[in-house]
Amino acid sequence: MTMIQSLIYKFNELQQEVAGIDRGSEDFHAIKELAKRFALSFGLDALKNRDAVASLHREGILVAVNPLENPEDPAGAPPNLAFLEILTEFTGKLLKQDKKVVLGYLDKRVAGGVPNSRGDDWAPLNMYRNSLVHGEGDEGRSGAGHQAKRQYNRKRRRSGSDEDDDP
Repeated sequence: MTMIQSLIYKFNELQQEVAGIDRGSEDFHAIKELAKRFALSFGLDALKNRDAVASLHREGILVAVNPLENPEDPAGAPPNLAFLEILTEFTGKLLKQDKKVVLGYLDKRVAGGVPNSRGDDWAPLNMYRNSLVHGEGDEGRSGAGHQAKRQYNRKRRRSGSDEDDDP
């Protein structure tokens, strides 16, 4: 859990320095870069690190949604919600079935707190949810499927090339 604790520490430190989080700031981007490097340290064996990655997501979600009510703006997003944008760096390390479990965990924690209006302060939630639903791992698989389909189509054209040449 040292990784997630480091990210939480840096996030809280930034939040206290500037009285809030500016997701476009260099400091916030630096924390996201740190998260990306941490994610790379998990390596390619998703099964080996499955429990660690899942618990990292659970802990990160708890940080992002506590407190759920924003004391400064009761209709606004939770004050730590921007942490989900940092957590997004780790979704590629989740197995497909774990993405569904983490998404369910997120939805339980945010239930009733999801906004009717999709303001910029809720963007990290939407970004994180999208990364779980349409994750990088899924895109990679579908891309491979499209390549295989194209190869199949090329073979098919070769076998029926006499027909293709006639206008």
